[in-house]
Amino acid sequence: MQLSLFDNGNMEEEVTAPLLGRKITVTGTFPQGRQSLRSTLMRLGAAEVRYDKIQRGTHFLLCGENPDPDVIGYHKMYVHDGYNIRLLTAQDLQEILHGNHAPYRMPEEIRKNLHITKEHLYWEAPEIGGLKNQRQKSPVSLDKDDILYGKEIFVHISILNEQPEIAQALGCLGAYANTEMAEDTDCILISRDMPEAVCKDVEKYYNESRATQFNIPFIILEDLTDFLLHRSQKFPDETLASLLTEPAKFQL
Repeated sequence: MQLSLFDNGNMEEEVTAPLLGRKITVTGTFPQGRQSLRSTLMRLGAAEVRYDKIQRGTHFLLCGENPDPDVIGYHKMYVHDGYNIRLLTAQDLQEILHGNHAPYRMPEEIRKNLHITKEHLYWEAPEIGGLKNQRQKSPVSLDKDDILYGKEIFVHISILNEQPEIAQALGCLGAYANTEMAEDTDCILISRDMPEAVCKDVEKYYNESRATQFNIPFIILEDLTDFLLHRSQKFPDETLASLLTEPAKFQL
């Protein structure tokens, strides 16, 4: 369905139905049954209607009664990884059928557009991790003395400008502080208030990378501060002790 609107004869605006050329996955049951629903969606211009599984290139997930938990889980996983797959209900479909198209516009190409939220910072969703490769829990629990040994840690330059001792302190733990993200980045250091500069750099790197899932755990700066202070008391280390002689350096 494609309409041409003319504004005073000078401007032509193309208006397309939101499902035109889009890929749709259906889960759950609908009163009209599968065949009738498929016909309706195809009449609305859908390029593909499937009932088996959702993919990264899916535009819409149409959810009815008693949806498949695995399909819902995959949807949550892809959204977590930055893919804008729109969830529709039976009511949304009725809105589209009645011509209310504006709220349901979707770009033809699905691209990663990660937006870091508290869910990423404190991600606890083992049911999602089990769907694909096992996910690392975020944030990293600093419950072992060697937990950071050999880890490549992204430390934003704004953190190092405020607390340059952090890089050397991490070195005392056998970790490597890097102000640039790379494929071998193991963890991301961030404070609890999620500074915008750190989030933006992480999002930019991931969205422009070849990675298909966001699976880098965070280390909370305040947790690292406590860990360093307690570790220096438990395991005397001259270098670390010298860095911690002024505790105010590690106070945010």
